[in-house]
Amino acid sequence: MIDLIKYTLQDFFRSQKYFPPISTFIIVIFVFYTYTPNPVVDSYAVTALVVYVISAWISVSMLALDPPIQRQLMILHIGSSYRYYLAKIISIWLISILLAIYAFVYPIIFNMFNESVTFTLGFMSILNHILLATLGIMLASLFSKGVMESTVNSYGGLALALILSIAAIGIQKLLPAPLENMVWLLPPALMTHVSLLDWTGESISQLEFIPFLWIFFYSLILLVTFLSLSKQKA
Repeated sequence: MIDLIKYTLQDFFRSQKYFPPISTFIIVIFVFYTYTPNPVVDSYAVTALVVYVISAWISVSMLALDPPIQRQLMILHIGSSYRYYLAKIISIWLISILLAIYAFVYPIIFNMFNESVTFTLGFMSILNHILLATLGIMLASLFSKGVMESTVNSYGGLALALILSIAAIGIQKLLPAPLENMVWLLPPALMTHVSLLDWTGESISQLEFIPFLWIFFYSLILLVTFLSLSKQKA
């Protein structure tokens, strides 16, 4: 599996498809922190959403990298479509982790916050970045070439899903009271955002953990669904 992951990463970087999403990410983070000082929680909540969108972009790009015939030959050589797609997902996740670390460390190194980043606040912020990166990857996987043949449906469907997930809180306010909980069916990209903004940052015990757990289980459900659908397409 390790060799397969190495090959997947090398193939992706050789293709140069990494350049548009990663360069966009670096520019967005740079521009976002142009004006200083910035509030810690609010800033990290925004950059976590940026990681979420960019991770989805990288995911759909990497999963579309192999032509159908090459993909089938690789699956036959490996002996399992699960191993093939898991290697892809893990490779994307490793790249996204590096982006999350960059988004977390950049403002600290250049002293762009109006207060110091405590261990507790820093831990929850980097965790939020990683969880949203994972959610973005798994959401994009359902709109990848392994599941959808049409490029229009792939990118169009992903764009719509990302927009709905980011607009979930606004949608919830428009729904009648009996239907408000239906918003939890949408990708929970903003659930942790609300929890972090309501948090004092002093103690983890004061933080609402349900949104964080929901992102984890939601991503797991998406992963199982993706592997099942991609196996049928293989």
